[in-house]
Amino acid sequence: MMIKNIFFTGFILLTLAACQKYNVKIEGNIEGADKQQIYLDQLNVGGIETIDSAKTNRAGQFSFKMNVSLPTFYMIRIGKQQAITLLAEPDQKIKINGALDQLKSNYWVEGSEGSLWIKLLNFQLNRTQSALDSLRNVYNALPENKEYDIQRTTVAAEWDSVLINQVRFSRNFIVQHAISPASYYALYQKINNDNFILTPETDLQSYKIVLSSLLAMYPESQYTKALNAHYEKIQKDLQAQKMRALILHSENSLPEINLPDINGNLVSFNALKGKYIILDFTVLASPESVEYIKALQAVYNKFHHKGVEIYQVCLDQNKLLWEELVRKYDIKWKCVRDPEALKSKAARDFNIQEIPSNYIINKDFDIAGKNLYGKRMEDRLQDIINK
Repeated sequence: MMIKNIFFTGFILLTLAACQKYNVKIEGNIEGADKQQIYLDQLNVGGIETIDSAKTNRAGQFSFKMNVSLPTFYMIRIGKQQAITLLAEPDQKIKINGALDQLKSNYWVEGSEGSLWIKLLNFQLNRTQSALDSLRNVYNALPENKEYDIQRTTVAAEWDSVLINQVRFSRNFIVQHAISPASYYALYQKINNDNFILTPETDLQSYKIVLSSLLAMYPESQYTKALNAHYEKIQKDLQAQKMRALILHSENSLPEINLPDINGNLVSFNALKGKYIILDFTVLASPESVEYIKALQAVYNKFHHKGVEIYQVCLDQNKLLWEELVRKYDIKWKCVRDPEALKSKAARDFNIQEIPSNYIINKDFDIAGKNLYGKRMEDRLQDIINK
């Protein structure tokens, strides 16, 4: 009796397995990857999940089958470095041909238009990153002597051009491929570990385009729900900023400044109210900044323990170069950057006519000094602290 039950149970399992249907198949041939372990990762909003694995045959061939109800991002991976990102949709048969050497760029996809768009996005981003790395190396190799200022300016301008072209490419891609889930991938690509290509501060329209499309076509997708939640948070943050500005204005306070630091976190100038503040406007990439920052660091080291804070607004056009310089100078105070650079609204609000410029602000949030440097700045700070 027991033998019959085991047989019957086994028969049911075999029958269910035989009836299991898969609507997506991924198969491929990776040259140079014979007898290699290959993984299939699903790229979820909350993280990466390995859902299957296999071993290639002697010809580097492999295949995976799975059920897909909505467009989903996957990654075919050999090891940690060699990977291909795919966009799989229901009822697709995706074929991959490539070579193990430089697999992430050395491959081709058939049967999935979305996966080809992902390949294009990654190809363009890799070109941009390589160009920026080369320019960074050239810039860092230049001696700090003044006779190299022209070369530094030229390299910085080239850097800006490369970065601007990447931003334009990503924006145009989203407009042209709004109905493809690949637009979601484009929206969240990063230029490096810390910085997205497109940000809510400068590219809110791109967020609107992608969200509107995904809500219309794939409202139940995990990516749609995540973007919708992110967009709602962006809207709340913007509204909160407006409310804070209204409150501060009604108190006849100094103009608010709320700009991102090197980590992308918004830092409020008015949050320092009640402290002694040096409000500084500068361009870190300017030739004069080396000596200027050294002098400011001397003041900071002398007076920070007495309650003096520095809120530095950098008007650098080049974001990545600015980040490099913040790290190079080991800036410890509150250092933010206005993406509008020399067209900065904050600079206009404080009537900045030259760079660098600064204000000394007392605990009552009143201006107690302007454009003081070195010993004169130290003396003025000591005066207002002693009052």
